[in-house]
Amino acid sequence: MALSAGLEGATELDITSLLQPRQGYLSKLGGGQEKGSKWNRRWFVLRDNILMYFNSPKDFTGFRDKPSGVVLLEECNVRTRDERGAPTNRPFTFVISQANGESVVLAADSENEMLEWMQAVRTSRMCITDADAISMSEARRRDTAEAELTNAMTRRANADAELAAIEDEWQSVQSEHHKVEMEKEKAEKELKELMARFKLRKSLLHWRHRKLTLSFRALITIVFRERIDGAKSTKGKSDLQAAMMQDELDIAVAARQKAEAAKRKSEEMLAKELTLKKEGELDARECEKTFAAESQKTYTVSQEESALLSEGAGNCRADTKEKEEVLALAMQLANLKAESELVQQQLKRRAPGLSAASGAEH
Repeated sequence: MALSAGLEGATELDITSLLQPRQGYLSKLGGGQEKGSKWNRRWFVLRDNILMYFNSPKDFTGFRDKPSGVVLLEECNVRTRDERGAPTNRPFTFVISQANGESVVLAADSENEMLEWMQAVRTSRMCITDADAISMSEARRRDTAEAELTNAMTRRANADAELAAIEDEWQSVQSEHHKVEMEKEKAEKELKELMARFKLRKSLLHWRHRKLTLSFRALITIVFRERIDGAKSTKGKSDLQAAMMQDELDIAVAARQKAEAAKRKSEEMLAKELTLKKEGELDARECEKTFAAESQKTYTVSQEESALLSEGAGNCRADTKEKEEVLALAMQLANLKAESELVQQQLKRRAPGLSAASGAEH
């Protein structure tokens, strides 16, 4: 039956509270049909077979107050709304259908609240839950409802027993977990102790190794002291010899540097001598040319003078102009002789220097 199916979803509800007056907020679809579009939030109060609604809880102070609307639950049917044909954003919706075809669509805020309201409507007095119960008498319907309530309480007790068994298992799991935690703490404590022992043993081994190393070094020093002293003296001598060789090497390097400097200086002097030699040769050539020219001029003047003397120029009387020309020629001849003597002296001075330079070159 539909009542049994509804009670299966409400096994965890307080059955005794369903027989008490119920009140709370629900959303009501306007228009009195399932095809309305406007939802109104109202304060609903269920008492016996009457479902009243008010605008707010302040409007309800007692059952003598005039409600905004009343729904009679005699020969009504309550069911969840089929949302396949009319999708909405209110998933927790149920419908109270009257025998005359009218219906009231209500929406709760949660699934649990919807199931509680549906069960409260079903258990209200003179409420028909399905079409088969229309032909039943009121006493039979009440007996059926009480039997369903008993079955629901039995299922509730079974669920409580299963919950208690689950809690017992959870307690056992908790105890096992506690034991595992204790074993873990114990293992961590043992691990810390082992680590401390390991560090202590490591430090002892390190100290022992260092002590043995120092003892071995002291023993080696005592046994091989003579050899060590001999090696030290040999090393000192070799260091001294190396220092002396280094000094000699420095002296040789300095001498080599001086020799290279002297060589460079001699090469520079040789280059200067070669330059001077070339210049002297050029000057000698020019002097020889000049001497030859002057000798030629002197010879020419002498020839002219001898010619004049042979012609009797000394006995003739020349005029003043001719005398002046003769005197001028005599002066030029004297100057040429002096210049030729000076050139000869310069050539004599340079000749020994040129011969010495040529000898040094060879």
